[in-house]
Amino acid sequence: MSAPKKSTTSSLRLFIDLNRYGTGEFEDSQNAIARPWRRLFQDGTDPGEIYYLTVTPSGAESSRVLGSLCKTSGGRLLFFPGCRGRDLNSRFTRENITPVVLTGIVDHLTFDIADRKAHITEVAENGDRRVALNLPSRPEVDSGLYAWFGITLRKLEALESVPRRLWFTAECPSSDVERRRKLFREAGQASRISNLEISQLAPGTFMQINFFVDLQPAQTRRTTRSFLPKGPPELRKEVTVPQTMAATLQSLELDRGAVMVRIHPIAWEGDPVADVGFGF
Repeated sequence: MSAPKKSTTSSLRLFIDLNRYGTGEFEDSQNAIARPWRRLFQDGTDPGEIYYLTVTPSGAESSRVLGSLCKTSGGRLLFFPGCRGRDLNSRFTRENITPVVLTGIVDHLTFDIADRKAHITEVAENGDRRVALNLPSRPEVDSGLYAWFGITLRKLEALESVPRRLWFTAECPSSDVERRRKLFREAGQASRISNLEISQLAPGTFMQINFFVDLQPAQTRRTTRSFLPKGPPELRKEVTVPQTMAATLQSLELDRGAVMVRIHPIAWEGDPVADVGFGF
């Protein structure tokens, strides 16, 4: 009788320690804080600079996970949204164009700095990932400032809680375990937590958080094009959209200040049908 074949993959159980930033200890491999590390353990790819983005409503004692942002060595920005419901249900534009109906679960959104193009990657039930939608070059809304995407939140409770310690599992080739674990430790120590202050949601309002990529970060941005969609199916009550609005932008400096991600949270009147929606 021949000996059983030795497995060529290893299953690892790891944790990310956020220490004083969160509360509780739990295990969730699909959490936005854990998902960037799948690129490392499944694909062997260095995730690059990692920033865990949290949001804290004014006056609140606890924060929520907005998502994880990665700046890869290949010149791409990846955003892993921290929503409990990440259904890729539609995309909509500011023009009078019928929305395109989509299905799937959003894993992450990508912005390619070189050509300004973007795409959405979804994850299947078996964990496989694929590009669900290629987007055209992102519009330049101001000199060197490009619109990336927006997240519509009916309520902030749709975002994941911030854990003090997060456990997750990963599979990787047995022959490369030590290298990937070493990179995990090094990159994990270099990761940063960035908190956004947002307003509390009053009755009849929702939160719209818009992301822009600024390739001329030295410029002062006093106004920006709004990213609110024009009456999409995700809203029971249509919203009135100005062309521009005052830019109270919160900035995340990347690549030693060569690139900035500008984040524009807006509390707006309306009643979304879904707790979470994505706009492009």
